[in-house]
Amino acid sequence: MSEKAFEAITGGLQTTVQDLGRPGYLSIGMPIAGAQDPFSLRIGNLLVGNEPGKSFPVIGSPGEAGLAILLLGPTLKVLCSTVVAVTGGDLSCKLNDKPFPLWTAVRVSEGDVISFGRPLAGAGAYLCVAGGIQVPPFLGSRSTFIRGSVGGIEGRALTKGDILKIGIPKLPLEESVGRTLKPNLIPQYTKKWNIRVVLGPQDYLFTEESIKLFITYEWEFSSMSDRMGCRLIGPKLNFKPRPDYLVDQAGSDPSNIVDDPAPMGGIQVPGGLEPIVLGVEGPSMGGYAKIATVITPDISRIGQMKAGDLVKFQAVTVDQAADILRKTEEILGEHSIIKMTETK
Repeated sequence: MSEKAFEAITGGLQTTVQDLGRPGYLSIGMPIAGAQDPFSLRIGNLLVGNEPGKSFPVIGSPGEAGLAILLLGPTLKVLCSTVVAVTGGDLSCKLNDKPFPLWTAVRVSEGDVISFGRPLAGAGAYLCVAGGIQVPPFLGSRSTFIRGSVGGIEGRALTKGDILKIGIPKLPLEESVGRTLKPNLIPQYTKKWNIRVVLGPQDYLFTEESIKLFITYEWEFSSMSDRMGCRLIGPKLNFKPRPDYLVDQAGSDPSNIVDDPAPMGGIQVPGGLEPIVLGVEGPSMGGYAKIATVITPDISRIGQMKAGDLVKFQAVTVDQAADILRKTEEILGEHSIIKMTETK
């Protein structure tokens, strides 16, 4: 059972239906897709009483779907009484031309208008609604993969006139209204980012000087970035001499390797130029050396970067990365939510 909840007056720059994606299909060339900032989507779902989904990007429940809003958001007319939460970046969200409180579950009524303006912090916002956005699932997920024309709304971004339906709320609306994330847990979005990485899997192909440069240099986030991968502007990284067999089997460029699986967050460096952080719609395999891999919790930070932002990498061990992931997952629970007086 579903109910019409929103009509798109405008679609925004790129607004898509996303959950946590469809892991498990890279072997057939189908990327995970899903939210670029899974932390914000999961918290938004938790605020409105939805299933937030399993640890990203592990096979399991993808959680309820919401709207992923990039930079310039849509204008939505509300068609029924419900509860919504907007999390992630500050894109100047308003309800009936009044500021919309972020990271908080808010009641909306038929005829209300939710709109977005210019981005003030971060690059993407997530609109979650009680019951979740209902579109036909594809391979177990409602996430939109535009390049493949699957998932979401006919495999495309939101456009004027689209009608969005929602499912049955799991919490009574009056119970979810006013739920907000504890202030000390709300991410801070900046123009200078610290991203934690585990070196490898092919860091041994780079010179020691280049590995040190990769960690110490402040890289610029390129406008030539998308859901497939994010480019970084900076100095050239150099490689060690390779054995003849690798040149014969992989190619003459010093960055070439025999194709291997390409992990989300892997940082490949074609030709030693412009490192590319592989995103949620990245390839399943690749033939370029990967100097490091972004740890899972910091994928959400990559998803909030804009052109011109500056990035420094911090190397951590596998054990440290696992500990950071455990602490991040601990936030995803009722103990992180507080109840405020009803907003609106």
